[in-house]
Amino acid sequence: MGISIGVSEEGDSMNFRDILGVSNLRHLRLVELLYACRIGLSSDQLLEELECSLSVLLKDVKLINSQQDAFRIVKYKGLYQLQIKSHVSINRLYADTIQQSPEFQIIEELLYEECENIIDLSKKLFLSPSKTQRNLKKIESVLLKTGITLQYRPLRLEGNESVIRHMYYRYFIEKSDRLDSLYRDLKEFQIKAITELVNQFIQVNKLEDNYISRKRLGYNMYISLWRIKNGHYYPNLELNSDLMLPERQILDAFKRMALEVFRVKLSSDKIKDCLWLSYADVVVASKTQLNSALRREDEYASYYYRHLELVEEFDSLLNFSLGNDKKQELAIVLMNEHRIYEPDGQLIDILFRQRRIFLDKLSETHDQAVKKVKKIVDHFVRRYQIYQEEDFIWNYVYLLITMVPQSLTLLASCDRPLKLLLLSELSPTEEFFLGSQIENQIYGNFEVHYVEKKLTNVNINRSELEKYDALITSSSVEEVPEEYPTVVIDPFLTNQDVYQLQQLVSKLAG
Repeated sequence: MGISIGVSEEGDSMNFRDILGVSNLRHLRLVELLYACRIGLSSDQLLEELECSLSVLLKDVKLINSQQDAFRIVKYKGLYQLQIKSHVSINRLYADTIQQSPEFQIIEELLYEECENIIDLSKKLFLSPSKTQRNLKKIESVLLKTGITLQYRPLRLEGNESVIRHMYYRYFIEKSDRLDSLYRDLKEFQIKAITELVNQFIQVNKLEDNYISRKRLGYNMYISLWRIKNGHYYPNLELNSDLMLPERQILDAFKRMALEVFRVKLSSDKIKDCLWLSYADVVVASKTQLNSALRREDEYASYYYRHLELVEEFDSLLNFSLGNDKKQELAIVLMNEHRIYEPDGQLIDILFRQRRIFLDKLSETHDQAVKKVKKIVDHFVRRYQIYQEEDFIWNYVYLLITMVPQSLTLLASCDRPLKLLLLSELSPTEEFFLGSQIENQIYGNFEVHYVEKKLTNVNINRSELEKYDALITSSSVEEVPEEYPTVVIDPFLTNQDVYQLQQLVSKLAG
């Protein structure tokens, strides 16, 4: 059966799901499966996917329903379904799992480095020393895959600093959506010192200014302060971007906060360390910054122009000129992504593999489009021996498709135009209405055609059929050859009809 919802482990090099206990992981999978399949799943389907017994499934459902009030698992007409409160998204599931799991509480504690050894850590988290040790072993084996090592005396993380900091950024993003829950024990004026520095830093350097950029910089500064406090610095030689620091007053307020909260005396170099994402040109957020990175770094320039080449290929695939500004913007986004996941291209998602879920869902309806884009990305990574990680390739596919809103329509218009014949017993007006519904709801390059003169009986001869690529009908048509592409639909388009028609168009286009 294989219900795919994007959480497949293929090419998943840093999979934090591995640290969850068996039952927590099964609860997560159960809610994900039901979230992905809104019509619901039978107990047999769930037992096969979750590899558990019926009594375990029933226990799980009871436990999940009692632990939170954001969603409920109910059984309706023999199918298990997920009822979600109107203001709740799937993010809540991942945030709850992270907050409740002792394994993730340990990962967070390793950032603060306030526990010398296993005994201290087990006391702080109210766990037994043996349980704490087992959890640390699991965490250690997941982290090793990305080159991060867990040191035991004192308990701390060491390795590539950008990887460690980025991992914590991903962790806090998934743990909660709210800023105040990140800034642990900070007073309002201390949080203000961080946010004002971020806002002004964006302003004086004319960097991209949106909610996610501000959040990313703010989160990274907070994480960096903990790392600096505990003696882990970003390589100083790499912090060489010629971006400006904010004015003195803003810097002084930030320094005071760092001294009060973190007991860290900040020099200008240390402030650049807090802003490592920008100063190491890991994330380039303006044309000015791009030009300066291109002037300064040969390696950056060679990678940038290669990525621009990929964008050009995407542009010709769309058969549409994106324009120089858009091409540059796309190349920068791809480069930023590339630089974050150096040295080995391993994506870091904690639990929520949002991009893969999106692409899996998209492939159900736009399979050909996704395949076309993946093909050029595959060629690109092979040509330049850039990351061969499956997850990384899919990440580029995601960025190219989502950065150009009209990309799917453009990719479809390059397909051979299909002629679909609609045959029904409806009145002409109802038939035209059904035809326009099909055109509006199905993605692809096709036209709906109608039988010009109404047939006295719903028979259609072969020569008529040969003019078209497929038949859509709301009647039984036994005389149509078995091999002829045909979809029988209801007079009113159901979700099942939409799915079948989409599959038909995608298949014919391919």
